Amino acid sequence: MGFSLSKLVGGSIGEAADGVANAIDRFVETKEEKKAAELLLMKVQQEPDKWQTEINKIEAGHRNMFIAGWRPAVGWICVFALAWGWILAPILQFLFPEKKMPAIALGEAISLVMAMLGMGALRSYEKRNTLTK
Repeated sequence: MGFSLSKLVGGSIGEAADGVANAIDRFVETKEEKKAAELLLMKVQQEPDKWQTEINKIEAGHRNMFIAGWRPAVGWICVFALAWGWILAPILQFLFPEKKMPAIALGEAISLVMAMLGMGALRSYEKRNTLTK
């Protein structure tokens, strides 16, 4: 197993596959076991997106907020940024003209919201077509 899948694919799936390859080299003894392990590794290498999706499902279903709660947290941060930039800061600037309100880079927040809404539309499509529960 001379190459690094993480360099080719990137991310945690590639690193995991490299770890599996190293484990195969260290722990598998017979030729039959090695052949079966290499076949499994090739399946993982051919479909990294599928395996990353499975990892994402497991993370999303986790009860720990620090594992499953990062997506909603990003959404709420975007909501706050947009509310501050378009509603709160202008109102406070009107009420207190002598104070300078801090500015938030709304361009980045809007880009992130658009990406999240796009994923939300995909999720709605899946639900409507009963592709998921």
